[in-house]
Amino acid sequence: MLNRKKIGERERSIIRHWKKKLRGSKLYRRIEVLDYAGKGYTNREISKLTDYSESRVGDLISEFVNNGIGFFLIENRGGNRRNLTDEQEKAIIDKFKEQAEEGKVVCLREMKKAYDAACNRETANSTFYDFLQRVGWRKVKPRGAHPKKASDVEIDATKKLTKQ
Repeated sequence: MLNRKKIGERERSIIRHWKKKLRGSKLYRRIEVLDYAGKGYTNREISKLTDYSESRVGDLISEFVNNGIGFFLIENRGGNRRNLTDEQEKAIIDKFKEQAEEGKVVCLREMKKAYDAACNRETANSTFYDFLQRVGWRKVKPRGAHPKKASDVEIDATKKLTKQ
C-alpha cells in the first residue's frame, strides 16, 4: 500500500531533528516510521523494517500529517499506577512491620483495609499485592506438613522393621 499522505521537506527536517534527539528512547521507533515515510517507502516496506503492522504504520503517518510531531513526543499511557506517595506507603508498611517484629501474626486482610483506608476507596487485590511487592513484603505462609509425607501407619511400620 502506497503512502497517500505526503510528508513535505519541512516536515522531513523536523523528523530528522527529532530522530537524532530521541535515539535510544521508546519514541524512536515511531519517529523512524515517519522518516521512512518521508523517504518514500511504502507502508509494507516500513512495516517490514520496523516490525509495526501495515495498518499501524498508516495510522502513525496519518496522525503525524493531521496533528504534527507533538503527538509523537508525548507518552500516551494513561492510568494511575500508584495510589499513594512513597511516604504514605512507608507509613502503612512500618505499622505492620513493627507488629511482625514483635512476633505478632500480621493478617493481609487487615493490611488491605489499612491500604484501602489510606486510598479513601476500595482497591483491587492485584493493586494491593503490587504495593506489597513494591515495598518488599512477601506473603509467607508455612505449610502444615510436607505434601509427600508418609502416613503415621507407614512411619510406624518402618520403625518396627529397623528395630529388629
